[in-house]
Amino acid sequence: MKRKFIGERGATATSKDRRTTGIQRTSIRYTIDEALDIFVKAKEAEGMRPRTLDDYRRHMEFFKRYIPEVIIYVDEVTPILIRDYITYLRKEHHAYEGVEGREKADRGLSVTTINIRLRTMKTMFNFWYNEGMTESNAMATIKQLRNDEAKEVEGLTDIELQRVLDAYNERYFAEWRDKTLILLLLDTGMRINEALTLTIQQIDFKRSSLYIPSTIAKNRKEREIPLSREVAKKVRELYEETQQYFGDTDYVFMNAYGEPMTPDTFRRRLNRLKNKLKLPKLHPHMFRHTFARNYILNGGDLFTLQKILDHSDITTTRKYIQMDTEHIRNQHNKYSPVRRLLKRS
Repeated sequence: MKRKFIGERGATATSKDRRTTGIQRTSIRYTIDEALDIFVKAKEAEGMRPRTLDDYRRHMEFFKRYIPEVIIYVDEVTPILIRDYITYLRKEHHAYEGVEGREKADRGLSVTTINIRLRTMKTMFNFWYNEGMTESNAMATIKQLRNDEAKEVEGLTDIELQRVLDAYNERYFAEWRDKTLILLLLDTGMRINEALTLTIQQIDFKRSSLYIPSTIAKNRKEREIPLSREVAKKVRELYEETQQYFGDTDYVFMNAYGEPMTPDTFRRRLNRLKNKLKLPKLHPHMFRHTFARNYILNGGDLFTLQKILDHSDITTTRKYIQMDTEHIRNQHNKYSPVRRLLKRS
C-alpha cells in the first residue's frame, strides 16, 4: 500500500512530490495576511531590517487594494491577476495615491517603481512556494519590465541648487536645520536615513570625517566619509543650538518636538519648497545624485566615489552620474584636445 507522508497540522505530500521537488506541500490554505505574517517572521529571524520588512508589507498592501475582495487566500493569486495588476500600475494608478499633498495627477507609475514592487512580490511568492504553502508559484513566469526611460537618476542643476539654498531663512531654526542637512548631503553623498540618524559621536571634527556603522549602512558595511571643514563647522553649530533647545541629546537633526527628524518629515518640507519654487522635482535623494555628478565633474574618480556612496556594484555608481547638455558642453570645452592644439598654434 502506497502511503502518504503526514506532516504538521495535517500537511500531506506524496513520495513523488518529495522526489521531484524535495518540498512538502501542505493541505492548509493560508490567507494573504497569514502568509505575509509567516514571511515577515521568517525574515526577521534571518536578520532582515525593519525598514525592508515595512516595504514588503506596504507593497503587499498595494496589491491587496487592487485585487477583488473575493480573493482571500494566497493560493488564489494567479499570473493573470498579477499581469492585470502590472497593467493597472502602468496605465491607471496615481503616484502617491492617498498621500495628502503628494498625489500626482498623471496616471501610471514609472517602470523603476513597478519593478521594485515586482521584486518584493517575487521574493514573497518564491518563499511561500518553497515553504510548501502554495501548489504553484504565481510569480514564476512574471518578468521585470523593460526600462526605456531616458534618465534613471537625476540631480539638481547648479541654478536649481542655488535657488533651493537661497530660499532658506537662517534666522529660523527649522530652515537653518534643513539647509545644514542639505549641505551635509551635498558634501558627503549620504543617504537621507544615514544623515538623519547621525549622532555627534559619529563625527570626528579633528579629522573632518564621519563614520557610518554597519547597522545603519544599506549594504551592512561600515565606512568613513570625508567631511569638509566648512560643513563640519555648520553641523557643530547646529548641534550646539539643538542642545540649547531640547537639552542633552546625541542626535544632530531634531524636529520641533525634540525628537529625531524622520525622512518623511524632510520629504514633506522639501515638497512644500518645491511647490514654492515651482521646481519639477525635489526630494532627498537628489542631493546624493548631485554630489555624485559634481564629484566626477570636479575631478574625482569613479572607484573612490563608489566607496563613498556605499555601492556594492560600480554599475550603480555610473547610473548616478547623469550629465545634462550644459555639463557635457562645459566638459568638452575644458578637455577637448583640439582646443589645446589650436591654442598652441
